[in-house]
Amino acid sequence: MDSLHPDDLFRALSDASEIGLVLVDGGGGIVLWNDWMAKASRIAAADALGAGLAQVFPDLAGSRVVGAVDDALVRGMSAILSSSLNKRLFPLVHDGRVPGRSEPMHQIVVVKPVVAGKGRGCLVQVFDVTNMAHREALLRQQARTMEALAENYRLSELHNRAIVDNTADAIITFGENGAIGTYNPAAERMFGYDPFQIVGKAIGVLIPELVDDDGHLALDSVLDQRREVTGVRKIRAIFPLELSVSAMELGGQRLFIAIAHDITERKAAEEELRQQKEWLTTLINAMPDLVCLKDGKGRWLVANEFYLEVTGLRDVDYQGRSGYELARLSHGQGEVLRVGTETDERAWGEGRPISYEREVAIPERGTKVFDMVKLPLFNDDGTRRGLVLVGRDITERKLAAARIHHLAHHDALTNLPNRVLFQERLRSALLQAKRVGHKVALMFLDLDKFKDINDTLGHHVGDLLLKAVAKRLQRCVRETDTVARLGGDEFAIILTNLDGAAGAVPVAESVISSIADPFGLDEHEVMTSTSIGVTLYPDDAGDADQLLKNADLAMFRSKSEGRNNYHFYVAEMDAEVQARKIIERDLRLALGTEQLELHYQPLVEVTTGEIVGCEALLRWRHPTRGWVGPAEFIPIAERTDLIAPLGRWILHRACLQGRDWARDGLPPLKIAVNLSPAQFKHHQTLLAMVSDILDQTGFPAEQLQLEITEGIAMQNIEATIEVLQQLREMGAVISIDDFGTGYSSLNYLKRFPVDKLKIDRSFVADIGRHADNAAVVKAIVNLGHSIGARVNVEGIETREQLDFIIAHGVDEAQGYYFSRPVPPDEFARLVREKSPYCMTCETP
Repeated sequence: MDSLHPDDLFRALSDASEIGLVLVDGGGGIVLWNDWMAKASRIAAADALGAGLAQVFPDLAGSRVVGAVDDALVRGMSAILSSSLNKRLFPLVHDGRVPGRSEPMHQIVVVKPVVAGKGRGCLVQVFDVTNMAHREALLRQQARTMEALAENYRLSELHNRAIVDNTADAIITFGENGAIGTYNPAAERMFGYDPFQIVGKAIGVLIPELVDDDGHLALDSVLDQRREVTGVRKIRAIFPLELSVSAMELGGQRLFIAIAHDITERKAAEEELRQQKEWLTTLINAMPDLVCLKDGKGRWLVANEFYLEVTGLRDVDYQGRSGYELARLSHGQGEVLRVGTETDERAWGEGRPISYEREVAIPERGTKVFDMVKLPLFNDDGTRRGLVLVGRDITERKLAAARIHHLAHHDALTNLPNRVLFQERLRSALLQAKRVGHKVALMFLDLDKFKDINDTLGHHVGDLLLKAVAKRLQRCVRETDTVARLGGDEFAIILTNLDGAAGAVPVAESVISSIADPFGLDEHEVMTSTSIGVTLYPDDAGDADQLLKNADLAMFRSKSEGRNNYHFYVAEMDAEVQARKIIERDLRLALGTEQLELHYQPLVEVTTGEIVGCEALLRWRHPTRGWVGPAEFIPIAERTDLIAPLGRWILHRACLQGRDWARDGLPPLKIAVNLSPAQFKHHQTLLAMVSDILDQTGFPAEQLQLEITEGIAMQNIEATIEVLQQLREMGAVISIDDFGTGYSSLNYLKRFPVDKLKIDRSFVADIGRHADNAAVVKAIVNLGHSIGARVNVEGIETREQLDFIIAHGVDEAQGYYFSRPVPPDEFARLVREKSPYCMTCETP
């Protein structure tokens, strides 16, 4: 095939072309490579001519361009190829939009077969469409942007419509003439009108405050701002609205948009909150406690009137101010507020509630004590949120506690320290004495025969006496000393800072002298005395308990030696106590054994000399000591629990003996048995015991004579009368022993069911030396006979005494003149051989 050889004119024309031209001969070699192509490919014509396309552009091997050239040469087919992002043609470059920088060329390649003579070639035309591609891309982007804007506008319109239609607020538009234009669904629900009912109507129908009295718009107060106004529903009900109105230009006309929010619920909530606040304010103001709430910086938020009064801030605007600020404004309570601020900080610092007591002097109320509690509050992040203060008035509680403490440590009657406080002060005095080397004296005292005063004058007078004694005792000591009432008529005195025993002597003598002076009590002149025991620390003992024991022993010695005296403790007193304990122990062992016996002393009828009975008297034959006198062991038995079983044993044994004498042929004899005070205290037990023993022994009740002392008879008189009546109803004879030594009231005596009065031996023991005794005996005899009772005199030891009682009309006598108490067999012999006694003989 003939080769294609372009001539110079064609070459010049091709170089001047604005497109790339490549001519390929039938063998595939390049015979034309114009300047445009050389510039765009950066390959000179000399390098391209004669070579194949695949040689010039190795990357084009097998590409669309090479394939199209081959189709043109072989098949005579034309082709138009276009480059794209993923389909590149020739690797050509284009001057970019930035000077000096090139960019890949967008191109369209046209491949056409060329026939010249007998030869066939292929003309390749390359068109630079880079700028066109850029414009096309820009147009496409602009088109997409417009589409997006249109879509966004459509969505925005839909969105705005959805907002308008679904918002809870009423949105209403109206023109300058006030006619309603649009009206959203919320407005329908809020006002109750359908759109067709309200559109075109005046806005004042819905919101009257938007028009004036003439029906013209009045928007100055609501335009571009929020205000609370009143709405009117279709049913003519009014309700509160929060309204904002704005203006806009639309189509050359001014349009107003009203957005209204129904605040009915909010206003109701605000009203409820207001009421709750009012109730809370009323509540905290009615509280008797101090109440104050503060923020996290200590500034006051709420305080009740009581707290404002206490802090002197009643007329001060306190809200939002700190405690230090208010301290300067307070009327006289600045210090309270300053201290309060300090405790606020302590509560926050410790991170927990704190409490403390605070005394505050309140004008016209006096000093009050408050129990203050401060509760710090914190946010979730640990920062201070606030603080709550509550102060409770505990003044009365403190006073009550003080009164209770006083009552717990003082005697209610005399207001002296009681046993508890006395022991505390005694221990304290001993510790102080030990430190400074001084001595302490403890005095233990009680009133002599105080019980008799109670029995005769009554407990009221007895209480008055105790109070008067307390006052006198306090006058006998120094302020540093202690006078205490330990119970009953027992008192104790602690004397401190003494150099020795001599320091206690003047006090003891002063007490005895003071108590001995008569007491004027409730129109009664009362005489009494006291017995005192004194012990010294550290001479006698080193502890409080032993000192009390020593003082008690010393007082007992004063009692036993005639009363109205004082004794200092000496060691021998312990020996006496031990001896009493030994007697108590041995007596317990003797009870129910042959060591105990009953001896019987005859009761003699004065007019006939006959033995009409006997008095049963207890005797104790100790296995080692021999006979133990009753005066030694009976008082011990009465002070312990021995007296109950011992009394039962005596009564049972006496009744058995009386029964045995009757069986042995002795005439009916009365047996007198003494009842102790301890037995008589338990009335029901006593009655049951007497009844039980009479049933067991079969001894006739009318032969049993039960004797009680005058002192017993005057205790609890009404109960005594009742018990004596019941004993008498059993058949027993009732006798009052030691008559004349007590304080019997004739008013009560005539009510007693008494069969016999036994005149105490002291009235006949000193006949001839006391002339008054005869008058007393005669008076008692007359008294006994006047109430239907027989009169007995005990202790007859001489003929002179016997003649004395015969002369005074005594009915019955007993004593050593007739016989000592004797065992049962010997008494039976006396009845058989000596009865009747010769009442005119010198000796019976």
